[in-house]
Amino acid sequence: MKPLLPAFALIALSFAGPAASAREATVSVAGTWDLVWQTRKGPRREGRFVIVQQGTAIRGEIHGRGSVRAKGTATGSAFTLRGSKMAVPYTISGRVSGNRMEGTLKVMSVTRSFTGTRR
Repeated sequence: MKPLLPAFALIALSFAGPAASAREATVSVAGTWDLVWQTRKGPRREGRFVIVQQGTAIRGEIHGRGSVRAKGTATGSAFTLRGSKMAVPYTISGRVSGNRMEGTLKVMSVTRSFTGTRR
């Protein structure tokens, strides 16, 4: 029986190692996170981030002065969510380690950093 791939492809695959998803399991980002925003006047404890996760797909809502919703993915310890409000796009990205997260919210050319603690 002939192999499905040519010999050079099998050799190349043997050096490539396992796929990234097999090497690094996706951590859970699900839950309610209390947020601390970094501002020019210093840290400001305000709002919460609610994330629902199914596999690598995530949906999130940030509640504070207003609310925004976003959809995205979690891969390894990183996550990225994208959405828009009133036709203005934004991106929320960060990393999770246990019950702590660090990330940024980017709206057009403005970026604001935050940290979060899972309840």
